[in-house]
Amino acid sequence: MSGKQKHGALKGSVDVIKDSLKVVRQHPEIALYPYAATLFISITYPLVSATILAHWYRRIFADTGVYVPDRARLILGLVGFSAFYVALVTAYFTTAVSASVLAKLEDRPTPPFYGLLRVAKNFIKVTKYAFLSLFFFPIGVFAQRSKLPRGIVGVVGGSVTLHMAQVAPSFLTTNMNLGSTIRHSVDTLGRAWREGLILKIGTYIAIFLVIALPKLIQHGFFKSHKASNIGWLVSLELAASSYVVLKVINAIFTTVLYHKARQLKK
Repeated sequence: MSGKQKHGALKGSVDVIKDSLKVVRQHPEIALYPYAATLFISITYPLVSATILAHWYRRIFADTGVYVPDRARLILGLVGFSAFYVALVTAYFTTAVSASVLAKLEDRPTPPFYGLLRVAKNFIKVTKYAFLSLFFFPIGVFAQRSKLPRGIVGVVGGSVTLHMAQVAPSFLTTNMNLGSTIRHSVDTLGRAWREGLILKIGTYIAIFLVIALPKLIQHGFFKSHKASNIGWLVSLELAASSYVVLKVINAIFTTVLYHKARQLKK
């Protein structure tokens, strides 16, 4: 990416954030989605941890005094299951907020929590794409294989930034197959994938900072083994909630970016 493109993409990202804030001010109910996501994940994740994951927690954080050989496998299983659950919840809420924001941008009358109603009505389809969202990058590359090798930068950039908020408008309103849906979503966003990449990187930096904070505090002030375990537990809880909330907020930005790109193509 050239210096001019970087500057333009950065400015475009800032403009998208400004436009998104205007939309939220005009339609404050959109701001309820991050709060709803926070409430949902804050209630359900501890319940999942206390039931399905309780045995793993006990074995991982048991004070045995020695390193347990299978602890790495347990941690991997815990993190893997947690990531899967969080990704699923994130997909539902990002789809919901995308449907709601797009309806507001198109001046369509909508009932309260329109996005969640859309997710409930299309639950099977949304769940299918929620599972597939874990593999959006390779699916995106495969769907755009006709552009390779000449357009490799655009293919990789467009696939890296693929987001449920970007794909949702296509699969909620059409009966296109998976490949056509992905191609339509990527082609609609077009060169704006650079702005999408900047927004995505910013989101992940914010998530990392929130997750790292408990461990930094624990490392700086509390040195005990028990404090270390508590630090990890708090970090896991924050990882789940902050990931969902910040991804839902990013979905608002992505939907506004998608809408602007779609208007330019008309």
